Amino acid sequence: MKRNRVIALFLILCMMISLAGCANPIRMVKNLFGDDEQAASTIIENDPNGQGDVQLRDTVLYYKDDKGFLIPVMRKIPWTEGIAKSTLASLVDNPANRQDMESIGLLPVIPANTQIHGMNIENGLCKVDFSNDFLNYASKEEEESLIRAVVYTLTEFVTIDRVQLMIDGKVQKKLPFGTEVSKPITRDNINYVSAQQSKDKVVVYYEGTTNGLETYFVPVTKAITKSDDLGVNVIDALDALVEGPPEGLGLYTQIPKGTKVISVDVNNAIAYVNFNEEILKIKDSEETAEHVVKSIALTLKEQYNDVAAVKILANGKEVEIGTSQEEEPLAVPTFANQH
Repeated sequence: MKRNRVIALFLILCMMISLAGCANPIRMVKNLFGDDEQAASTIIENDPNGQGDVQLRDTVLYYKDDKGFLIPVMRKIPWTEGIAKSTLASLVDNPANRQDMESIGLLPVIPANTQIHGMNIENGLCKVDFSNDFLNYASKEEEESLIRAVVYTLTEFVTIDRVQLMIDGKVQKKLPFGTEVSKPITRDNINYVSAQQSKDKVVVYYEGTTNGLETYFVPVTKAITKSDDLGVNVIDALDALVEGPPEGLGLYTQIPKGTKVISVDVNNAIAYVNFNEEILKIKDSEETAEHVVKSIALTLKEQYNDVAAVKILANGKEVEIGTSQEEEPLAVPTFANQH
C-alpha cells in the first residue's frame, strides 16, 4: 500500500512538471504605481531573450533636438518595478541611449554619468533624487530645458502631477544658473518661443527635422495678446498656429500662408474647423495634407481633451484634404511622435 502511494505521488509530480513545461504564462510584473497606472495602454510581446512574454507600456519621453527643443516621443517601455525611474534612465546621456535615437537625430537630455538615487511617489508628488552629475550643463537654457524634460516626462504618468527635484538627497533652493527648485514643479512653458512674457499663452504644434529626412512634431508655447478677459480659447490657439513659428528657429508649418480661422464647432466629439479658402492651397500631397491636419489636431487637443476627431472646412464646406479626409474625420492622434 505504501509503495503504491509513493508511485502515485511520483506520477502526479511528473504530470505537474509536464504541464508546467507546456504552459506559456504571461510574466506579470508589479510596478511602482500599482493598479492606477493600468490606465496606460499596454501590449504583450515575446521576449527575444527567451524569458517569456513581456508587457510593454506606451510611455512618452522628452528628448532634445539639435536646436534645443524638447520633443515628446512615445516609446514602448517594459513594465518593471519602478517604471518611472527606468524611464528617466532612458534619458541619461550615454552611448546606448544616443544610439537608440540617432536615426531621428534626437538626443538624451540628462547629463552623462547621472545616477538616479531614488524616487518616491505619493499623492501626485514625485520626489526624485539625482547624483551631482545632474548639474553638469553649461547654460541657463540647458538648465531650464533639463528641468522641463524631467518634469514633462514624469507627469506623463497619471499618478504624477508635480515633481520635487533633489540632489544627493537634499532639496536645493536654486540650481547653478538660478532656476528655483525649492518647491514642486509642474508643467509650464514648454519650448517657449515668444520674445515677451504674457499670462495668456497657447501650445501649438509645428514641425521640425534634424536630418532633412525624418520629421517630428514640436510643442511650442506662444504668448498671445487678448482684447478681452474671457481667457484663451481654441480660436486663439489656432490663430497662433496658422501665423507660423518665429523666423530663425528651424521650425515650420505646411499650412498655407494667408489661412485664417473662421470658426470651430464641436459636435459628438468631432471638431469642425472652418478656415477661409486659403486652406485649399495645401500641396497636392497626401503626406503634406496629413501633416497639416495632424498639427491642427494636436493643437486642438491642448484645448479640448474630449475631441476625438477633426474635420476641415473651407468657408463652411467640408473639403477632402488627402486620403485622411475622404471618408472619415481624422482621429486626433494619441501621441505627437512615435519611435
